[in-house]
Amino acid sequence: MGGIVLFVCVENTFRSVLSEALFNTTAPPGWQAESAGVQSATAINPVVLDLLQEIGIRLGPKIPRPVTPEMISRASRVVTFGCLDRCPIGAKEKAEDWPIPGATGRNMNELRAIRDQLQRRVGELASRLSMTATAKGPRRKA
Repeated sequence: MGGIVLFVCVENTFRSVLSEALFNTTAPPGWQAESAGVQSATAINPVVLDLLQEIGIRLGPKIPRPVTPEMISRASRVVTFGCLDRCPIGAKEKAEDWPIPGATGRNMNELRAIRDQLQRRVGELASRLSMTATAKGPRRKA
């Protein structure tokens, strides 16, 4: 079993992009992450590249994109950052909201702390998804 985890923040420039990259480096088999924003910006926050490089993750070209009903429909899980009420219909039933601050007005040390908090939460989510897949796996006869 597997599926898609969709990370959604307001602009798809910082938290959702970091979370997508972090999840995809540790995703359980069959799982992958995507990200989007409820009001996507024109470019990701350039500090994201530095924050990921510091922990050995390279991010390829990434352009913010708006969350669509089709994305919500395809996703097995939706993780939002304070914007669940602005997501398309269907998100609420498969969502969890993470109260993590955005990048605006933060210094580099604060941004690293946010990255580290996201990394912990993404790791916990990956573990939960992995356990769910194991629990739903084929049963063996004793």
